Amino acid sequence: MRKVKRKESGFTRFARRLLMFTFALFALGIVGLNAYESEINIDVQKTRDEITVIEADIDGLDMKKLELASFPRVEAIAKEKGYTYKQSTMTAAVVGVQRGE
Repeated sequence: MRKVKRKESGFTRFARRLLMFTFALFALGIVGLNAYESEINIDVQKTRDEITVIEADIDGLDMKKLELASFPRVEAIAKEKGYTYKQSTMTAAVVGVQRGE
């Protein structure tokens, strides 16, 4: 016996092509989104590294500021400029903002 081939209708061919196109588009979309996510993750890591460097610079500057405002330095500068320095007249105020980490 011979098998009879049925002729596909136009709608069936269109539906099959649409399904293949949709799968291909979906696969490309997944690859594209994964690439975009990787790019964003790299940018985030670079930004975190920059923040770490800047925080280290800020800490170094804070240390330098404390060193410059130390009592022996203020006393030495006062003597150098010809002022007399009395310890009881000096007051120090420390104002700061807590940094969350």
